[in-house]
Amino acid sequence: MSLVKILNVNTINPKAGFNEAFQFEITFECIEQLKDDLEFKLVYVWSGKSSTLDQELDSLFVGPVPVGINKFVFTADAPNVSKIPKDDLLDVSVILLTCSYMEKMFTRIGYYVNNAYADEELQANPPATPDITKIQRSILADKPRVTQFTINWDDPTKEEQPPMQSVEEMMAAEDTEEEDPEDADEVEEEEEEDDKGDVDLDETEAQDEAELEYDDEELEEDGDDEMAVDDDHQKPAMTHSAMPTAVGMEVE
Repeated sequence: MSLVKILNVNTINPKAGFNEAFQFEITFECIEQLKDDLEFKLVYVWSGKSSTLDQELDSLFVGPVPVGINKFVFTADAPNVSKIPKDDLLDVSVILLTCSYMEKMFTRIGYYVNNAYADEELQANPPATPDITKIQRSILADKPRVTQFTINWDDPTKEEQPPMQSVEEMMAAEDTEEEDPEDADEVEEEEEEDDKGDVDLDETEAQDEAELEYDDEELEEDGDDEMAVDDDHQKPAMTHSAMPTAVGMEVE
């Protein structure tokens, strides 16, 4: 049984400029006291050929984690453009949000990202050298690919995790899925709504993709305490107000 369940991931800025930071509001439930902190990472994948080309945009440790429902905002910088070939800046890429405990991943959430010029003239006649300032990033926030992994929460080092699905396999699975005409119409309607960045994640068995449901009701936080999350990977402390160099976690 998993001691931590990701309940909801809200993509705060699903549409933004290429160089703008990524922002996710993550809500999770902890059902038992943990011995160590949780680690969250955001990875940008522009090539499915090799994981060595991936860029880790940011990582942070969250803890100590109280039992109950917790919420925090994860902010990560945009990818380093100098490390991406100009021919690969446009079109589709992937971002991976991973959640780990004692260096063992228990949840991975993947999103497709479409990078394109917002201006129709630039779309029709793109410059030879991409103009980063005019490229818009669109995260398909309503269609995440969620994978759960079983770990030994008492001592994660005692268990070896099964091989993870590669980005190539993830993209191939997406391409081979049969699309119903009615579903296609629903997808079109969803893509027209810019504010669809909030996705509820249901728990699934290990290695299975989670079924996703939208929940229009906002989680109401009763507690006043906040947990400080330090971007410098130092162990955060429980405080009653967010520290200047950290983001706050609301505790219910």
